[in-house]
Amino acid sequence: MRWILALCALCLMLCSNISNAEEVSTKVIVAANAHLPPYVIPTNDSGIQLEILKAAFKQQGLSNIEVRYMSNLRAEQELLLGKVDVALNFPVHNHSKVYKSNSLVKYQNVAVSLSANNFSISSIYDLRGKSVLAFQHAIAYLQAPYKLVVGQLQSYEEVTNQEAQINNLMKGWVDVIILERRVFLYLLNKYAKNNELQPFKVHAIFSEAPRPSFFKDEKLRDTFNNGLDQIVKTGQYHTILQFDGIEYAKKLNKTTVK
Repeated sequence: MRWILALCALCLMLCSNISNAEEVSTKVIVAANAHLPPYVIPTNDSGIQLEILKAAFKQQGLSNIEVRYMSNLRAEQELLLGKVDVALNFPVHNHSKVYKSNSLVKYQNVAVSLSANNFSISSIYDLRGKSVLAFQHAIAYLQAPYKLVVGQLQSYEEVTNQEAQINNLMKGWVDVIILERRVFLYLLNKYAKNNELQPFKVHAIFSEAPRPSFFKDEKLRDTFNNGLDQIVKTGQYHTILQFDGIEYAKKLNKTTVK
C-alpha cells in the first residue's frame, strides 16, 4: 500500500511538472507600443489590435498572453533577439528572421493642420516648407516619397508620445501633425475634455496600410493566422473592429471613473 501511495504521489508530481512546463512553453510574449490608442491601451491590455490578437490566439487554445510595452524601435530589436514572440509593429517586412502574419487591421495615416492656416495639402509633396511633427519611426513606415520630402521641410521631429502631437498642433507650435486616423480621433477626444479645440483639417495623403504582426517563430505565426481566419468567419473580428477612437475613449473613461 505504501508503495502504491508513493507511486501515485510521484505520478502527481510528474504531471504537475509537465503541466507547468506546458504553461511556460505556451506563454506568448507580445511587444506593443504603449502610445498607440485605440489600437493598444496599456491601462487594461486592451485596444483594437490587442483584442484581435488575443481573440485569434484564444481560438487556437492560447490564452497565456503577456504584453510588454516599449517603443517600436525597441520592439524591433527585442524580436530580432528572440526576447519576445510577437511584435505588433515592425518596419522591415522582408527580414529572414521574422515571419509576417496576415493583416490584423488597416491603418490610415493622415496629415492634420489647423483650418486657420488654410493649407492646401493634397499630396505628400505639399508638406514641403512646413513644420511637421510625426509619430516615432514614421520615415520607416510611410511610403517612399515621404522620406524624400522630410529633407525639404521647415522642421521635422518624431515623437513616441502622440498626445504631444495634438497639443502642439492646437497651440499652433507646428504646422502639420502626421498620425493614424483612429489614433487622432481617440487623442482628440481625450484632449477636448480639458482644452479648447481649434478647427482643423484632415488630409488623407497616405495610402491605407495593412498592419500584420511579426513573429519570431513560423509555427506560431501559422497558428495565429488560423485563429485570425476563424474569428473573421464567426464575426468576432468585425465586432472588435467596430470600435473607433471615440468609442474606445468613452470605454476607457468609464473604466477609469469606476
